[in-house]
Amino acid sequence: MGNKLEKMVKLKNIIYILIISTPLFADLPPIYKKDFEQNSYTLDEEKNAQLYIISGSTLGISIKDKSIGKPSAIAIKNMRLLSPQDKYALKVLDTNKKEIFMIGLGDPFYIHAQHIDFEDRDFFGGYIDADIDIALPFDADISYFVLLSQENRFLKKISEIKVK
Repeated sequence: MGNKLEKMVKLKNIIYILIISTPLFADLPPIYKKDFEQNSYTLDEEKNAQLYIISGSTLGISIKDKSIGKPSAIAIKNMRLLSPQDKYALKVLDTNKKEIFMIGLGDPFYIHAQHIDFEDRDFFGGYIDADIDIALPFDADISYFVLLSQENRFLKKISEIKVK
């Protein structure tokens, strides 16, 4: 008899929790598979955006140029979500240092070289300084850029700069 009573109490508690939590989930929008398949931020080529050219290396970044205008195809292409394959990431912060965007950069600081008759060499490239074009929404409150490196899905801060 005691075992049946325990089962009834557990079932009653589960039903009670479901009834109480139902209003919490009722206002949430549905999540669709396509939401997870998106691999870039949406920017319109016809609208003005904040355009940045960020110069960087494996040691840090600096802002080379800042303007407002229509984003180029390259700047829009660079606005990818961070993925596990990206070696570097750019975190965009607002004035309160809250994250606005996390952009996957790939490995822009490594250049690959292929030469015939050099197949026996250990190295086929090297690290370089690179310029990265990015376009951010016109109304975004952008105050800081943080360059991060990613290894085994862990992010490590390399440098942080303030946008002036």
